[in-house]
Amino acid sequence: MNWQQITQQRISLGRPFVMAHRGASDILPENSPSAFYRAIADGADVLETDLHFTKDEEIVVIHDNTVDRTLNGCGLVSEMTLTELKRLKIRQPRERQAIDERILTLAEYIAFTGGKIATALELKDPRFAQPRFAEKLVAILSHYQVLEIYGVISFDLPHVQAVQAIQPTIATGWITMSHLWPNKPVNFIGPLWPILLLNPFYVAWAHRLGKIVCPLDPSPEKRIPLYLRLGVDMLITNNPALTLQTLGQTSSLSYALRNTL
Repeated sequence: MNWQQITQQRISLGRPFVMAHRGASDILPENSPSAFYRAIADGADVLETDLHFTKDEEIVVIHDNTVDRTLNGCGLVSEMTLTELKRLKIRQPRERQAIDERILTLAEYIAFTGGKIATALELKDPRFAQPRFAEKLVAILSHYQVLEIYGVISFDLPHVQAVQAIQPTIATGWITMSHLWPNKPVNFIGPLWPILLLNPFYVAWAHRLGKIVCPLDPSPEKRIPLYLRLGVDMLITNNPALTLQTLGQTSSLSYALRNTL
């Protein structure tokens, strides 16, 4: 998938793209190698993950600004070196206690996923708003030749704008919990899903502005008929297999209903 050609690709696909939120995070530990592998195996079209800088300015894949919830340690990511982080294991459910997985750097994530699957990188660390740190991200993406299939997203516009200032062609996205109009200067809009009920013209307006729409709804199955009617471009999900199954069932039901009218 190429972010710049997503509208045409969406039409050819015949359904919204499916984006795996932190991998298959309902099934396996979020942002873990196994969660990404499972998401790809289950048919996800796009992966989503989160980035922070370590104390020694390495970019790592983790959602929180601390390790407390997802690794077997405690402390701020920004106050730990990569070596210190690598000593910690990713927390596993009881039945997977023998599995030893460690936090990935961005470079390791690209290598692990093969650099072939489109990825939305959520920029969590406020340092991404600084040119020097944005340059580090662009340098890695350029080195691995993934600038066309990787995009950067954030709740904070300055984070993605700093990256775009260095690499103008990179796809950028903005996530919002409250803004009712898709009028921000980005390629990709992620509105919290009730916004689409409060403003039923949101998707059509975004498309008129040439933007991609992916509702912020990591468990979208109950609302898939709504999303299909509105014509959203992408669905974010914690369980790609279930979302794809529901999409197929909903599309089959819609086809059957049309043929009985």
